[in-house]
Amino acid sequence: MDKPLILKSGFLVKRGAKWKTWKKRWFVFESKMIYYYKRKTSHTPLGILPITKRSKVYISTQKKIKKKNCFEVDIPGQRIYLISAPSEQERDGWIAIIQSVIDSEQRDNLTLKDFKVISVIGRGSYGKVTLVEKNDTHELFAMKSLQKGKVLDVRQIEQTMAEREVLMKAKHPFLISLKYSFQDEERLYMVLDYANGGDLFHHLRKFGKFSLEQVRLYAAELVLGLDYLHKMDIIYRDLKLENVLLLSDGHLKITDFGLVKLNVTDKAKGTKTLCGTPEYMAPEIILETGYGKSADWWSLGILLYEMFVGVPPFFSENTNLLFQKVLKAPLKFPQQVPQDARDLISKLLQRDPSKRIKIAEIKKHSFFSVFDWDKVYRRETEPVFKPQVDEISDVSNFDEGFTQEDLSNSVIEVSVMGRVENNLFKDFSFFGDQDVEKKLK
Repeated sequence: MDKPLILKSGFLVKRGAKWKTWKKRWFVFESKMIYYYKRKTSHTPLGILPITKRSKVYISTQKKIKKKNCFEVDIPGQRIYLISAPSEQERDGWIAIIQSVIDSEQRDNLTLKDFKVISVIGRGSYGKVTLVEKNDTHELFAMKSLQKGKVLDVRQIEQTMAEREVLMKAKHPFLISLKYSFQDEERLYMVLDYANGGDLFHHLRKFGKFSLEQVRLYAAELVLGLDYLHKMDIIYRDLKLENVLLLSDGHLKITDFGLVKLNVTDKAKGTKTLCGTPEYMAPEIILETGYGKSADWWSLGILLYEMFVGVPPFFSENTNLLFQKVLKAPLKFPQQVPQDARDLISKLLQRDPSKRIKIAEIKKHSFFSVFDWDKVYRRETEPVFKPQVDEISDVSNFDEGFTQEDLSNSVIEVSVMGRVENNLFKDFSFFGDQDVEKKLK
């Protein structure tokens, strides 16, 4: 079972309750608990701060304290903890993450009645995605609903909870983030950012291929999004055109974290699970020899090729033949693929993961030489293509097979396996803050 995703961790200096002495401790914030340890390598915590709706966190105003960057955490029934951070930025980061959890605990539970369904915009094996409007604020969101009866397999429950954890924690300009999650007896619901520009698959099917300027910017934004996940020790494992959404301004968002793998610190062989979309699977995934974060860079190489050419470099309707091509077929480029793009794609599609290009080399590659990476991160690079969107609720960039579905059963459906107890999905609900984590480049 995957370890809980850590919201924040780091060294802080805590004042003792009895002797008022200051001690440096390793703090780890997991879910609703803050643990502190004598050392970073310690396994047994010296103390625990349970964060509830009655907790408080604030900048310390005690004037006699000589320590800098102090904040206080009030745990009712326990005590007020006085803590010093190494910098003002770190102090504010801890306050923000703690306050976000307090806020989420204080909010009333959401239900389907709090949303108006506008249109179906997607469907998967476990449920569907709808465009919804929140009744009190009139904000638009994408709501992903999952039938509990179809995710009762233990491994799938763990994967669903992992998806929710990543969506909750991810705060990055090129990743879809979670706004709320809740459940009823039939379903799990995740309320997400709504990207009304449709997915890249829709636009590639419409135009046949993308321009060099489009591909270059899409690739750069994907690189930053994937690198952010990798820095959190997360493998994405499902990069494909359908999982890259466009906003009306032409910038993108990676979506669907249903196949993520958490806590992968081994760069070479972090997991052996065979999963993903066959056309985008790296050789080491197919061979089940163990793989790490570099498998995502292979998928990026496939995606780049597909955006230039209109089809992936290795394809067959027979999965076994497809896998053989991935493992052995030569990589061939049509004339329209520029030389620097060919070089980058070839290095991304290196079959030996130990020789595959890494993030530092990717960002320095000549294909991206026109970019200032900080400006890309700040979304200051103007996209050459912006999807046509008449209004914020426009769904014309989504498949008509979904958008023309009858809404009568779009969200509330009877699970074929009946009602499922909520305690199987303990801690799924989230009514949280926008600032669950400080941005990490």
